[in-house]
Amino acid sequence: MRRVACLGAAGLWLLLAGCGDGDDDTIFGDADDVRAYRAALNPLIDEASAIESEVAEVVDPDGVSIDSRLNAVFVELRPRLIAVQVGLAQIRPPRKLQGLHDEIEQMVQLRLDGFQIVIDGYAAGDTSVYPTAIERRREADELIAAINVQLCEIDIELDDRDDCRLLAYAAIDVVPLGA
Repeated sequence: MRRVACLGAAGLWLLLAGCGDGDDDTIFGDADDVRAYRAALNPLIDEASAIESEVAEVVDPDGVSIDSRLNAVFVELRPRLIAVQVGLAQIRPPRKLQGLHDEIEQMVQLRLDGFQIVIDGYAAGDTSVYPTAIERRREADELIAAINVQLCEIDIELDDRDDCRLLAYAAIDVVPLGA
């Protein structure tokens, strides 16, 4: 009787272990779902990177930008970054990639916060808020490094290394005009 119970328990465990995500082709879930997620994510990553490239154009080699130039760029680019945020909200990631997706959304929010702090500070003539904006951007940059590692892991798992899309970032400091 004990042997039958043990075999029954072992059989039940094997049956349960085979349920759920048994059709996962990758460590991230079903390969088609992961590929579809990555395909939906890529244009948003490209746009976020393009925005950072435009920010970098007003930054000197030491990572410093005059507030008036940066403010104008942030005002122009903010709607595009909001569109990236909206696009991210419309994507449903595979369950195993939800953490990555949350980090990407957090990174975009930190960028938007940094933009808004500079915009508001410049409009009010309050340069004391610039260190807060810089800190938000640094927090986003730290997330980008971890996000890019995960994006590469996905591409390696999907054997899509040639089509790898990574987030770009431009580290900056903001200085008031005439400082």
